[in-house]
Amino acid sequence: MPSSLDSSPSSSLDNLDSGINAAKLESANRFVRWNLLFILIIFVFLLFPIWLPLIPHINQVTNIAIIIIIGLFQLIWLVATICAIRRTLAINSRIKLKNIKSQDVESAETAAENYSTIRHIVAMTLYKEPMSSCLSVIIGMECRTPDKEAKRDQVYAEYKGKFLRLIVTFHPSDIPGEIGGKCSNMNYACRQGLKILRQDADYNYEKYEHVFTNCDCDAVFDPEYMLELEAEYSKLEHADRHSSIWQSIIVYKRDSMPFFVDVTGVLRTFFFMGVLIPWNINPMSHYSLSVKLLEEGAFTHPAYQMEDIIALIRYTIMTQREIRIRPLNLISINGPTSGANYADGVREWALQIRRWTIGAGEVFHYFIVKTYRIPGLYLSISWASRFFIYYGLVLCASAIFSVFSAIIVQLINIVAAEHDRLFISDSLFSTICFIFLGTQYAFLLIVTVLVRWILPVPGNSNQNYNKGLRGVARGLWHWVLMLPTITAYSFVELYSFLELGFRGKDVCKHNAANKNNLILTSKMSIG
Repeated sequence: MPSSLDSSPSSSLDNLDSGINAAKLESANRFVRWNLLFILIIFVFLLFPIWLPLIPHINQVTNIAIIIIIGLFQLIWLVATICAIRRTLAINSRIKLKNIKSQDVESAETAAENYSTIRHIVAMTLYKEPMSSCLSVIIGMECRTPDKEAKRDQVYAEYKGKFLRLIVTFHPSDIPGEIGGKCSNMNYACRQGLKILRQDADYNYEKYEHVFTNCDCDAVFDPEYMLELEAEYSKLEHADRHSSIWQSIIVYKRDSMPFFVDVTGVLRTFFFMGVLIPWNINPMSHYSLSVKLLEEGAFTHPAYQMEDIIALIRYTIMTQREIRIRPLNLISINGPTSGANYADGVREWALQIRRWTIGAGEVFHYFIVKTYRIPGLYLSISWASRFFIYYGLVLCASAIFSVFSAIIVQLINIVAAEHDRLFISDSLFSTICFIFLGTQYAFLLIVTVLVRWILPVPGNSNQNYNKGLRGVARGLWHWVLMLPTITAYSFVELYSFLELGFRGKDVCKHNAANKNNLILTSKMSIG
């Protein structure tokens, strides 16, 4: 029977990371923001081609130093590409194996019976998103959500009887120490939802092992997501089950997208397969974990805005054990940013990048403040290095450095004092930079082929979008525009880091990008 909870501000302080506790967390280190260190390293790195040629004697190694750095970026792309190819092959292998096996009703019932001791709890948050993409078991709404009662009633009208339990919570606004957004909303919804389930005598909460899935309201799951999750969950020993986060490969899909949105979505899918999962950095968008880990990890931090980026390091700190991200070899779909027109689309695209970037900077601050609680010096240094390489160098600095360093060095050499070049002359330097430009486009071509034409993305609209003469021509044109898009993305990131550095905590708000023009019509079941 569906349950609802009409929340009040007073109830929100009951056993939550909110109120006085969250206020203390927010005020801690408010004037020493460790993301300034993050920004400083990025700027020292980006200014490298300017100051190095001006230092006597050391400037002899300018050319070789620039080549080594760009070469290291190419090595990162090579490693990421290999990881992405392996994950793509694994996903396609699973599809082939599934097609070979008999998928009749009897086998499905047998699988369900084997995992009958596991129950799923799916949670999502809702603010201004269109109701047509809403699917969840626990739905967390903000008290300031426009027409929240009407949306709640619409949820019950459409989904009553389709779930074992359906719970809607209203997260109170203006709780001291919290910031509005998914983190605080999800924190409240999960705690209240689990409380309701435990109090429900008919549900028999203690009888089952529970797996939690955190998702966005525009998430579209593979029909076998829960079955695959149960299978992977059941393969692990007890300790590993509660030290793992499962991540599917997310594709950002819409029937028509501006090139910069399309390119960004393709790259994000690639980085899921090539960096975020194999490098064990953080989950993203929607992911699954045991409820035991969710509770031991104190749910989500209400004073931060990016509950996915902060998840792995927060759970590592709270549980005092290393948490692993494990891949699910299937595809999930999220909606990309959208706008009413092209200019609005650019604004929404930049807004989303800004939110991700500021969130990453805040997570780095959280990590530094909590470093002393991380179990092991090696784990601390290792995760910080991977996190900085991805968010600081790969996403923010590498494209700007690779594109402009050769030009800047040549211009600086005009005004710098004459000096000998060690090993690499200026002409050879230019040649190698052009070669690296070619290898970068070769990597981007592999990315394009993998994500657009090899990944088995569900939905006929995606096939029509990427296939046929028009689809292939569009994909190749967007491949040409990939490097300019990455460079523009990096400049938005750089600006966002600067804004975070100058304005501090004041910019850490969940200003979500608009998706009002996005409707996912090809829904897939979550169970």
